[in-house]
Amino acid sequence: TACNKDPLVINESDTFVIVKAETDKTDLTLSGYMQSLTEYSENFEIVNGMVVSINGIENASDWSSCWMLYTSDVDNANSGWGKIEYKGTIYGSAISGAEELIVKDGCLYIWVYQRFEI
Repeated sequence: TACNKDPLVINESDTFVIVKAETDKTDLTLSGYMQSLTEYSENFEIVNGMVVSINGIENASDWSSCWMLYTSDVDNANSGWGKIEYKGTIYGSAISGAEELIVKDGCLYIWVYQRFEI
């Protein structure tokens, strides 16, 4: 079953972006937080609620490769939907998109550019 699948292990050679939330705000979305960071303020694009590009790497037009979001925020993650392993820690798939997910101080938000078999 999906819940028993091994996590995708992220290696340094993979395409991923790690955002660590450092904020005392309690109503800031991941999208808003990323816009506040110099390195991402103009380097990610959302269209119709979906992140379609980060750092110039765009989702494939046939959705065979796209950006997926995982988090250390266990209240806002679902490992049954997917999980990754990075540096020995397992992160679950985020249950909300960047425009809805409220960041929590100290949590990691990991964008992984993944290829899917169609």
